[in-house]
Amino acid sequence: MNKKYFNIEGKIRNGFVLSKNYETLDFNFLKLGDAGVEALCKSRSIKQLRRLTLSSNKLGPSAAKAIAESDSLGLLESLKMYKNKIGDEGLAYLSETPRLPNLTSLRLAWNKIGPKGVAHLAKAPHLSRVTSISLAENPVGDEGLKAFSTSTAFPNLEYLDLRKTQITDEGIMELVSSKSFPNLQKIDITDNEISQNAKDALSGFLILHLCISRLKDEGTVLDLSKLGIGDVECRHLAQSEDFKELTHLYLELNNITSEGARALAESEHLSNLTLLSLDRNKIGDEGITHIANSPIFANLSVLMIEFNGITDEGLHAIAGSEHMSNLTRLYIEENLYTDEGFEALGESEFLLQLEYPEFEREEEEVEEEIEEEEFEDVEEIEDVEEEEDLDDEEYEN
Repeated sequence: MNKKYFNIEGKIRNGFVLSKNYETLDFNFLKLGDAGVEALCKSRSIKQLRRLTLSSNKLGPSAAKAIAESDSLGLLESLKMYKNKIGDEGLAYLSETPRLPNLTSLRLAWNKIGPKGVAHLAKAPHLSRVTSISLAENPVGDEGLKAFSTSTAFPNLEYLDLRKTQITDEGIMELVSSKSFPNLQKIDITDNEISQNAKDALSGFLILHLCISRLKDEGTVLDLSKLGIGDVECRHLAQSEDFKELTHLYLELNNITSEGARALAESEHLSNLTLLSLDRNKIGDEGITHIANSPIFANLSVLMIEFNGITDEGLHAIAGSEHMSNLTRLYIEENLYTDEGFEALGESEFLLQLEYPEFEREEEEVEEEIEEEEFEDVEEIEDVEEEEDLDDEEYEN
């Protein structure tokens, strides 16, 4: 029999005063115990509650059961219960309840949750709005991760915290083969024994999910700017058939080097690109040479490569490539080239459609000379006609 907890209403009032609203209660380190949480969950004062933190409160499965059975937490969006002991039984209660329909964040690190508890979570019938789950510092193991990988309960999940959960390559490879998490964008696997191959596979899994979630205009526009992606992500992007309809690809402000540029240039699926932005990366001369020499990029009309450490060598590669003949705009500011490299672009036999940067081309000078000659011819004809008119007037007189 659980002991009765006194004065929970006073703690609720104080909590609301500290949070300055009626939507947040932070009960960290209050040592409420199961009885305190049971009293809390029966209170009518928490019906507006959206964020509840109960970390380090010496809670067991009974506290999780009280939350799951409460009629006052229908608006709750975030539940944080770090450093308790709800275990597999407690997670089963939370997984099965229909009384938390608005929950989006479930954080249960350090709670002695094992594979059985995760298996219950994987079958949760009422938590489809959850976008963030933390199971860090629990003995989840590969068995638990495999069970979670089969779940169809979390279509909106974006973040999964698996730090120090005793998982290995076996569990990771099961997860990356799953089709159940279309919006998953970040997984923290810190402090687990994971090989580089498995990490690369996970990076590919995440970048594809991220890309698909950011596709616009019927799959023709993809903006991956300022996401910190690098060469591994570029390789997975380049190898995927999901992006064969792309016409505009924005990759500025990332960590892409010449290897990432080469992966893009060797892709079999990016031939419809008309705009490629790689501003503020690290592709250098080698990277732009891969791009310039790639027949995949023959349809490019706009190429943006500012702030990339490109010298005259890189500009000569662009100027000498027949695959760049459709370029109309080329953005090369803040690189390391000289006038020689810049002039090579203006003298290129392939960059005749280039509108930016502007160059004074020899052809334009020739045309001006021809126009001047034609103007001179017209003047001579007019002079002859005037002389003939004068002769006619003299004859008539």
